[in-house]
Amino acid sequence: MTAQLRRILIIGLAFLAGCTAQDPPPEEAAPPPQSTLQRLDTPAARVLAVPKWVGVLKARSRTSGQWTTPYTSHQWKGDLTYFAPIEISMLEASNFGFGTAKRGFVNFSRIEQDIFQGQTYATYAARCSDSTATRTVTMEFPSDSTYKIQLPPFSSIQCKGTGTQDGTTADIMFSWYALNHFQFGSHFVFDLPAVDAPLRIHGTKHLITSDSTVLATIPDPIPYGTTPVEWDIEWDLRPEGDDLDLVLSAENYNDWLPLANIEPVVGTSLSSGAQRPGSTIRVKAEGIPKPGSTSTPKLKQVTFYLMSSNEPGIAMNAMDGSPTPDGNDLQFEKEKNELLGLEFIDIETVKSPEGDYTEVKAIVSSFDYGGYGEVVAWGVTEDGRGIVSVSEGQRDPSEPPDEPTDEPLRLPRRSLNSHIATLWKALKDSLEKSDLDDSETLGGGRGDVSKPGDGLSHYEEYRGFIINNDHTRTNPKGVDYFLSNKMGSKATPGINFFEELTNIKVHRVGDQEFESPSRVINAFYKDATHVTDQHVVLMYEVTGEKGTSNTLPGPGNPKSVSRIEIARGTPADGLKTAVAHELAHSVNVPHHGEWGFFVAAWEELGNSQFREAPKYPTGLAEGLVDAYNATPSLAPVVDPDDNLPRFLVSTKCRENGTQSVFSGAHNCIMRYKAEVKIHTEYPNRLHERAVLTDEEYGTTLCATTLGTSFNAPPNPRHVGPAAEGRGDCIHKIVVSDRYDLKAWTRAPTCDPIRSYGSLPPRVQLQADTEQ
Repeated sequence: MTAQLRRILIIGLAFLAGCTAQDPPPEEAAPPPQSTLQRLDTPAARVLAVPKWVGVLKARSRTSGQWTTPYTSHQWKGDLTYFAPIEISMLEASNFGFGTAKRGFVNFSRIEQDIFQGQTYATYAARCSDSTATRTVTMEFPSDSTYKIQLPPFSSIQCKGTGTQDGTTADIMFSWYALNHFQFGSHFVFDLPAVDAPLRIHGTKHLITSDSTVLATIPDPIPYGTTPVEWDIEWDLRPEGDDLDLVLSAENYNDWLPLANIEPVVGTSLSSGAQRPGSTIRVKAEGIPKPGSTSTPKLKQVTFYLMSSNEPGIAMNAMDGSPTPDGNDLQFEKEKNELLGLEFIDIETVKSPEGDYTEVKAIVSSFDYGGYGEVVAWGVTEDGRGIVSVSEGQRDPSEPPDEPTDEPLRLPRRSLNSHIATLWKALKDSLEKSDLDDSETLGGGRGDVSKPGDGLSHYEEYRGFIINNDHTRTNPKGVDYFLSNKMGSKATPGINFFEELTNIKVHRVGDQEFESPSRVINAFYKDATHVTDQHVVLMYEVTGEKGTSNTLPGPGNPKSVSRIEIARGTPADGLKTAVAHELAHSVNVPHHGEWGFFVAAWEELGNSQFREAPKYPTGLAEGLVDAYNATPSLAPVVDPDDNLPRFLVSTKCRENGTQSVFSGAHNCIMRYKAEVKIHTEYPNRLHERAVLTDEEYGTTLCATTLGTSFNAPPNPRHVGPAAEGRGDCIHKIVVSDRYDLKAWTRAPTCDPIRSYGSLPPRVQLQADTEQ
């Protein structure tokens, strides 16, 4: 029987008794009417009589510790923060309240590590900042003066992370720990406000759980197999105000982007300024009478709640320099908001003093180039009722103006399922792309179409990079590549040439602008917005001679290329091509073939004759050259050690089926330019050397496997077409490191044909580097 029904029945019985009584009762026996009403109007009945309650829910959960045995150790650490507006409708006849924690926001962090005999063999990690779905909230009334609240199932909050075991990494979905209300429900029973107290349901709870047990303290040491989890939960509910809407908006909302403040520190990675945001935005909560409202109650107080991402660092390659230890990317700064007359609670909460308001403003500061979050305003009217904000202006610009929506205000302006500002996506023509998209191509038919992308997610391109002490948001419709050029300006023509041929955008980064020694350029990330670790390519100038520049260990995508070495002896007119050639190796473009060459030193014998012997290896027979002094245009490189000129000599290998670096399309930068050729097609002329004057450095990336010009049939100069699977270089390009590419195979050795068979023992060239 409900309190209202009991009240009606009692009043009815009293009325009946008054009508049938012969004599009035003694005056002292008649209770005052007010006393009777107060006795019947219990705290539970008073709360149940309010149709709808609205408010906010905040939770913080954390855990850390380790288990140890004589041989193993398991360590873990996790943290979760959660915020959501809540509403509960009272079902008076059922003595029950049913409602939802509306779309909220969560920061999730969890890491675990397994160690065996001092060596880490498994690591699991996840970090997320994101909106959460709506969840059920219920309220029961165990007695006339208490309530029991059942909060959202925190174990259903998930975060994408990774697990690494024995060097193998895979994606894993992590869930938070359970707060089981069947087991812990008795700990969530609280007193209701007295019948003469303001109508407000405000509660807090601190709890330590371990599986199905509530602990008084966290044990030390922690027993093996148990995971103590600490909880701090707060909720605040008031009867819903039905005369006002609290409309939340932001100034310059359509044009605002999150920024950070860059202050380079000599000798260290970049960090943000200690107390200086990169950009700010002013938010406003305005009380607007609802249509048809007959009264316009004023706001007595407004509280702003800010939920923010806490991405590592300030950009994808810049260290964290946030002004507070918790590293929230968007924050309420104390000084700025106090100047607006607000009371600063913490970086997530500011509120107005009690007063008489139609609107209240607050300032949000950004400390990260990819920061995102949500703002909720919670208003209390002059009659003590509560209002949770609605938000306006969040639809895409292409859609008609929207009515205020029953959800938080998203910062920056962005779509519901994206962390990227709509403004930037519109400018980059990428509105259709998801945050994890990595599908960009080189255009013009370039690249391996089965392996698109540049290893950067759409969100990472938006958040951007610190390059040369400046912030750059990369192009989500183009392919980006990162190079550490340690050669200086002499490499610039070759880098530009590589960009021109491939349509790849090369970003030249400094030594402090990527992780060392890993070479990862996007090291500061959360798994939920990360596709793969993308790597910087390192390029050096080293002592050597022409024809000996190397990409180590060989063609592949950037993660598989440890370094590029450009030989100092490379002729000036060939340096541009040599740089572009080696850079192409770092995006998986191989030679047209392998072997079929050596570097030779020539020594004058007199009578216009020159003796040719290899620079390396030693022990091979000499060849005679008659025409060297007639071809000064070859501009030979002179070795400073012995003052002998060096030339790149084309030959064949004695092994059948071996390949040639000189084969294929004659004008491709991946084909070697030969300067001298051995007449291997004429066995009686193997001692002769033909000086070549018509071969030029490559000017293109070929789109054919066939030999062209002097390599075309019927009498190709150097073998002819490219080796099987080689050539067609423009379609071999792969930039993204999310692919594990198959190594390019080649003949293991080459015994170059240099002279007749009856010669001193030959020395084989071993295939240990890709040139």
